[in-house]
Amino acid sequence: MVKHVIHVHQQKMRKGEAAIIDRTYKGSTHHRRLVIDGPCVIVQSDIPDRCGARIWIETQGEVHHG
Repeated sequence: MVKHVIHVHQQKMRKGEAAIIDRTYKGSTHHRRLVIDGPCVIVQSDIPDRCGARIWIETQGEVHHG
């Protein structure tokens, strides 16, 4: 199973662009809507993720774009 890390890119959201980012080992893709099949965990951390996010969703479930 592939691990997905999902977060919101605030600057893209303010510009009206697709701002939900789905990051895997294959790279990142931007979307306006995601459906997560299976369990997920919402993480809030004082230490930002490598992209700078402080809140994100982690899942190994299937993620569908659209």
